[in-house]
Amino acid sequence: VIIGVIAAIAAMLVVMMVARAEQLARERSQFAAAAAHELRTPLAGLQLYGDMLADGLGDPTKLRDYARRMSEEASRLGRVVSNVLGFSQLERGNLSVEVKTGPLGEVLKELAERAEPALDRAGATLALDASPDLQARFDRDAVFRIVGNLLDNAEKYGRGADDRTIELAARETQDAVEVTVRDHGPGISEEARAKLFRAFSRGVDNDGPAGLGLGLALSKSLAQAMNGDLAYREGNGATFVLRLAKA
Repeated sequence: VIIGVIAAIAAMLVVMMVARAEQLARERSQFAAAAAHELRTPLAGLQLYGDMLADGLGDPTKLRDYARRMSEEASRLGRVVSNVLGFSQLERGNLSVEVKTGPLGEVLKELAERAEPALDRAGATLALDASPDLQARFDRDAVFRIVGNLLDNAEKYGRGADDRTIELAARETQDAVEVTVRDHGPGISEEARAKLFRAFSRGVDNDGPAGLGLGLALSKSLAQAMNGDLAYREGNGATFVLRLAKA
């Protein structure tokens, strides 16, 4: 009887180990597919504008525009790679931040100035509402990554809107400092909200722009690592709220 029980337990453990191995294999395959999907668009843009430059197509003004667009695609590629590597760190439990008290308003102003040229060429307008004196506790690189991801999403998912304004605002509340990014696009369906911050999930219906959710999943984890949070707020368009600790 004892031998039979031991054999049954051993068999159950083997089944569990096989199931876990299969799950890990699926996750690795899913991660590789997601990474390839995310990288494809900026790489295609780099190749397109690089070919145009190499062929000398257009007058000097157009050639300068091609060079600018290559720079934008390279920046986009850098953000995608950063998200993929960050998600890999998250999966391994190696994601770390250094939280300090600092001038959040100044950081957001710098971020907005960097983002504005590309957004302007995409037909979007960035409206910043944040006091330069606003202080909070945060990791600078993490805030750059989170807000950068949110601005990218706002530009992508607001493309069909009549109002292409993206609102970036920050204010101090009773118990936190809130950074909000809002677009005037179609918003996010109730069904999609349930898996919004889950990796490899898209935040809109299937006919929306491509993307597999690494950015939002990573951004929420970074926010929580700073003792804050990232949430979706209902309203006209899509609004994301990053909550940070007060200084």
